[in-house]
Amino acid sequence: MRKGVSDLHRRAQVSQACNARYGDHLASAAVTGTLKQLVGDLCGPVKSKGRRFRALNPWATEDFETLRFIARGENTINGFRNRDLRAWLYPQAGDGADPDSLRRLSGRVTRRLGLLRAHGLIKKVPRTTRYVLTPKGQQAATAILAASAAETQRLMEMAA
Repeated sequence: MRKGVSDLHRRAQVSQACNARYGDHLASAAVTGTLKQLVGDLCGPVKSKGRRFRALNPWATEDFETLRFIARGENTINGFRNRDLRAWLYPQAGDGADPDSLRRLSGRVTRRLGLLRAHGLIKKVPRTTRYVLTPKGQQAATAILAASAAETQRLMEMAA
């Protein structure tokens, strides 16, 4: 976008959309319903475009770290790329790594993004390489992260 006054209207539209996405993310913190209702369908395999995708296991380390990453507030504003998720999941493989290992890790992250898209947690921003969280993804990630941070004794008291 140009920096002139003529683009001021478009800048206002982009800023408003960014603020709306961030506000929706903050509002998703108040989810209602049980954990099973919110994330039960994520724990089963799905079919998308004729392909079968495995179930998500939110308590497995890599799936949990992926959910933690996509739920971050800064990813709500601009979205995130394959490179961002790769740096989060595999910090030991920095930019100084050999090209073959970076290509392999990028492929792993691409398959993980496909899994998240098949489950409806993220969607691709048109004409970019970025992804954003869907409302379903916001609720599921918020619920899983809240449940993982809760103490088991308190959960047992609430369930009784």
